[in-house]
Amino acid sequence: MAYQAHFPTNKALKRERIYIRHQVSEWQDSWPLHTHDGYEIYFFLHGNAHLIIGNEIYMLQPGDMFLFSGDVLHRPNPAKDTPYIRSYINFTADYVQEMAGADMAEKLLGLFLQPNGLLIRWDEHGVNDMDSHYASLFHEREKEAIGNEFMIQSLLVQLLLKIYRKSKEMYALLTAPPQSQKETNVRRILVYLNQHYRNAISLEALSKEMHLNKYYMCHSFKEITGLSINNYITRKRIDEAKKLLRLSDEPVGFMSEQLGFSNPVHFSRMFKQYAGVAPQTYRKLHQT
Repeated sequence: MAYQAHFPTNKALKRERIYIRHQVSEWQDSWPLHTHDGYEIYFFLHGNAHLIIGNEIYMLQPGDMFLFSGDVLHRPNPAKDTPYIRSYINFTADYVQEMAGADMAEKLLGLFLQPNGLLIRWDEHGVNDMDSHYASLFHEREKEAIGNEFMIQSLLVQLLLKIYRKSKEMYALLTAPPQSQKETNVRRILVYLNQHYRNAISLEALSKEMHLNKYYMCHSFKEITGLSINNYITRKRIDEAKKLLRLSDEPVGFMSEQLGFSNPVHFSRMFKQYAGVAPQTYRKLHQT
C-alpha cells in the first residue's frame, strides 16, 4: 500500500493538469514515501511534523511553503498529538507555460529545481495572503463557472510570481534553519542511503560509516522519518525501479541486480508488495 497516495495526483494531472487542495486536515494511518508527476507547492498551516524531501529533513513551522518537483522522493511525518493542516497544489509545466509564456515560465519553474525542495517561510501577513490565494484557486476550481480555466491559470501564475519575488527577498538574507543534532545525523544517513541504495547496506556497516551507535541510529531515523532504515532503502529501490520500468526496456532480472536486490524473485515479491502489481504488469500499465 506504500506507494498509492500519489495515484490521485497523477490521475488529476492527467485529466486536468492541476490538482488543488485547501486546508486539508484528513489523517491517514500510513504516510507513504512517494513521487508523482508535475510540480508541487506545499503549504504547512498547523501541526507538529517533519517533512522529508530528497536528502533534507525539515521541522515544519506554520507558514512554511515548499516548492519541489514531484519526481523527488518526499514524505510528511506528522505527530498525532495535534491536527495536521496543510494546503497543496500540483500542476504540470505546460499549464503554466500557456499563461505565462516561455520566458516567464522558465523563471517560475526554476523555483522547483532545488533537489531537496525550496523553502519559503512566510510571516503572518504572508500566511494570510497565501491562504487567501489557495482559497481563491480552490473555489474557482469547485464552481466550474464560465472562463474558470483562464481564471485558474491566471491565479496560479500570480501565486508563482508572489513566491518568486519572496524567494529573491529571502535568499539574499536567509540562513538555513537550525537543526537538532538528531536531525543532522538523520540527514547524513539520508544522504548516504540515497547515494548507496544500489549496494548491500547492513545496519552494522552503516553505524560504523556514520560513527553512531546502531540502536541510536535506527531509533533516530524512525523517529524523524517515520520509516525504518531498511524500509527506506527498499522504498527507494522500488521507486527507482518504477522509473526504469516506465522509461527503459531493461530486463527485470538485470534491473533487480542493478538496484541491489538479492535476486529477481525477491525483487518481484517486494515490488508487488509495495506497488501492488508485478514489475511486468507495472511496465505494461505505465509505458507510453
